[in-house]
Amino acid sequence: MRSSLSRFSRTMLSSCYVQLSSFYYEASTISLSTINTFIHKQRRQLNFPGDTYLWFLYLPIMWFLIDAPAALSRSILSIVTTGTIVDNSAHVPTFYAPIAVVSDTVGLLFFVLPVAAVLFGGLHCICWNFDFPTDIEQLLWRVGCLAITSIPSILFVFGLIANYSYTTKPMWLRVMSRTVARFLLVAYMLARLLLLTQAIVLLRKQPESAFYAINWSDFLLHI
Repeated sequence: MRSSLSRFSRTMLSSCYVQLSSFYYEASTISLSTINTFIHKQRRQLNFPGDTYLWFLYLPIMWFLIDAPAALSRSILSIVTTGTIVDNSAHVPTFYAPIAVVSDTVGLLFFVLPVAAVLFGGLHCICWNFDFPTDIEQLLWRVGCLAITSIPSILFVFGLIANYSYTTKPMWLRVMSRTVARFLLVAYMLARLLLLTQAIVLLRKQPESAFYAINWSDFLLHI
């Protein structure tokens, strides 16, 4: 047993040594001129004010805040566009998802999503009178609950009004309806973010009843 474990350890160590040696060799083969050439090519792609002197600040911004999100967006777009299979293809794409017919689902979702959103917001209202560490946090929780519960209903009613005889409405009314809808959507997302943040922050101080051990067999007969 000890001999087999010793052989296994030596094998693992030798494998790690080989991998580290190959990595060090590859890193050592990269000359300073190669790095300078790469940075010079990247600097020519910059188009920011003062990039001649501030290129060392702009390059990380371009790599991590511009190029990386753009590459991620292209990857997501390639996944989304796998709904079509090329004729005579040998296999189905890894992230294949057939594109649903919009006309068959948009009407149903228009009525189902507001109801589901209202029910989801109503669940948060159960904590309306729960114990909170401060009165401000209780007030913020109530505001967030009211927002995520009422905004879907308002959007539903507003959507019905906006879609009613849409082609006959004046242009100013169309612009106003779109603006109000976007404002409500932003307010809904901020309310959801507020509740999510509070759900994490409120863990710092739980009431005493949260630590009670409940004997579930007294309430659930099948246990």
